[in-house]
Amino acid sequence: MQSAATATGNGTAIDCTDASSGAATALTMQITGITTATITFEATVDGSNWVAIQFANLNSATAATTATADGLYRATVLGLVQVRARISAYTSGAITIIGILSA
Repeated sequence: MQSAATATGNGTAIDCTDASSGAATALTMQITGITTATITFEATVDGSNWVAIQFANLNSATAATTATADGLYRATVLGLVQVRARISAYTSGAITIIGILSA
């Protein structure tokens, strides 16, 4: 989704639906490398209009549409076509975000 990113940017979206394997129900992301930055969680159903969605911080059990700290985050993605973790503000850090879909 992001690989040692050092600037704002959309990153690579994850496809939540795949005709050959069925739809995913949850997406878990691990964010590392944030020093001073904001990640905005976004999803789309039409492939072009992105909307902020809430992810739960698995450490604190709080939900938000953004993250400013490393950690594990999870959201329900059933019915969404794609999800991305956009770096919407950046000052420092080398940010890596890996996402895993589950049924």
